[in-house]
Amino acid sequence: MFQNNPLLAQLKQQLHKETPRIEGTVRAHEKGYGFLELDNNKKSYYIPNTQMRKLVHGDRVSGILQQQDGKEQFEPESLIETPLVRFIARVAFENNHLVLHADHLMTRNTIRGKVMPSVKQRLEAGDWVIAELKEHPLKKDGKHFSAEVTEFITHKNNKLALWLITLTRHNLETETPEDVQLELLAGEEKNRQDLTNEPFFTIDSADTYDMDDALKISLDEHGNYLLSVAIADPTAYIAENSPLDNVAKHRIFTTYLPNYHVSMLPQNVANDLCSLKAKAKRPAIVCNVMISPQGQILKDATFTLAWIESKAKLAYHLVSDYLENKGDWQPDNEQIKQQFPLLVQMANARIQWRNHNAILFQDQSDYRFILDEQNQVQSIVKEERRTANKIVEEAMIAANKALATQLENTLGFGVFSAHIGFDPKYLETVHKILVDNQITQFDKEALASFDGYIQLKRLTQNNSFLDARLRRYLAPADFTFQPRPHFGLGFKLYTTWTSPIRKYSDMLNHHLIKAMIRQQQFVKPEESILEKMVERRKQMRGAERDLSNYLYAQYLLNKIDEPFAAEIVDINKGGIKVKLTEIGAMAFMPASLIHPVKEDVTISPDEGLLKIKDQTTYRIADRLTVQISEVKPEYQAVIAKPASALNQAK
Repeated sequence: MFQNNPLLAQLKQQLHKETPRIEGTVRAHEKGYGFLELDNNKKSYYIPNTQMRKLVHGDRVSGILQQQDGKEQFEPESLIETPLVRFIARVAFENNHLVLHADHLMTRNTIRGKVMPSVKQRLEAGDWVIAELKEHPLKKDGKHFSAEVTEFITHKNNKLALWLITLTRHNLETETPEDVQLELLAGEEKNRQDLTNEPFFTIDSADTYDMDDALKISLDEHGNYLLSVAIADPTAYIAENSPLDNVAKHRIFTTYLPNYHVSMLPQNVANDLCSLKAKAKRPAIVCNVMISPQGQILKDATFTLAWIESKAKLAYHLVSDYLENKGDWQPDNEQIKQQFPLLVQMANARIQWRNHNAILFQDQSDYRFILDEQNQVQSIVKEERRTANKIVEEAMIAANKALATQLENTLGFGVFSAHIGFDPKYLETVHKILVDNQITQFDKEALASFDGYIQLKRLTQNNSFLDARLRRYLAPADFTFQPRPHFGLGFKLYTTWTSPIRKYSDMLNHHLIKAMIRQQQFVKPEESILEKMVERRKQMRGAERDLSNYLYAQYLLNKIDEPFAAEIVDINKGGIKVKLTEIGAMAFMPASLIHPVKEDVTISPDEGLLKIKDQTTYRIADRLTVQISEVKPEYQAVIAKPASALNQAK
């Protein structure tokens, strides 16, 4: 009697309309189901496999809660926003029809595809493409997922496929600009000092060809170090707003990936015409800095347009071996050899000065992937920052600091590197953490100040647990035209100009140096270039991180149950993130692998602690030994479990 009852249908419709809606973000699970996370991140609701067929990871949706077998689960109704707009996909064919599998979105949904006429490449199963979403099941009039292929990326059998996919995912160029023929610009010969007889030399990695910087050092009669830093001068060939300048302005940086890099400038310009190659005459800007025996920069530095000729290309590891009395290598140039002790003394003096007057970072190791001819990882080499690295680093920091002072005093603007310390929205949290640790001399105003931040960093530099907890509340570094402090370095002013072949911001500062030398007017660039620099840096770092994670997963795939020394870098509600200190890989230890009884485990991300049976067992910055439990290359995921503790409370 209730069938086709219009009153009942109307009542159901009214009840459905009055049912409260919730909205949140979809988090997919590799097993096919998912969760809706609310904005406060304190509540989530289960989404069954049947409903996940309408969704992808990252979708922002609205819907209702349903009761199923006494449990609440989410039923999506409408799409608010989706990350599946322009995406990378792997090509497949089902019943001779093109389908696409979206990359990096943890979706098992098959997306129906068609190819735009502009794509001339014949597609085969396994090829990689860029596609644009045309239909979503939750969109108005949507029935299923469908997309159009707009660009071809690479064939499946290309040994660089992983590199090209990663660069494309982060909207970065996959190839270096085409070579161009350049001539020295008019007027660039004028007032350029001939320093080709001076004993400049370069120290770089053995496989570096785009060499930006060369060094020379001597002592004056008072025992002060006279450091000369010569920097390659691409602006001697590249005019402002020229076609090549616009290419560099678009790319902003050279992107360095393992075994592959994409230059900001054409290779013949970066690696030959402008590179400070040994025995080759090159235009340069030379900064002359006087440094006291105590490491303080004395007087104002001078900047000179010059011709230089590097007398040798030296490698970091060989110079370090020589200075650390290892190996048999010897410099074959006596003038260079005589400079080595002075460079070591200068670097040590600057390190001591910065330790007492600015901020020193803890030495961080670099990690280098050794790949075979097919770009498969054979091994991973840990490279410490050795003596030669520190010499070059301190010389560059001194030259950059000297220019920052010059720009402020002469022009009042420049492309400065800035850092405000703690993100203002976290000052209350930082203050509470300090008070909880019996550090009560800092109010929020002091924490936001340059001097207060420096004082706090010195106070916590030997407390790795507290320092690691505070680090998560730092603001990112920024670019600015106005002189502003760099809290992270402990400098009232800082800029960079020593890598103009690789960084567009440094090219801009070269134009400013020339304007000061020639006493010319210089028009400040548009503010939009600063936002572009920040965004491109974020894209570049994302690509570096993603590719490294893929390679780490590939390397660790056959290391199941092998032990690795590790350090805890983060603790979240799901478990512990660790860094494998000998190879640099990140791994995750889920709470279920840390202790079998869920109710015994208490995780406090804000405190950086994990407790088992109310006893603090792990803290952020602790060192321990872990074993590899599982590797999921498709998700760049390395799962670990505890082995034996080395040092529970560093």
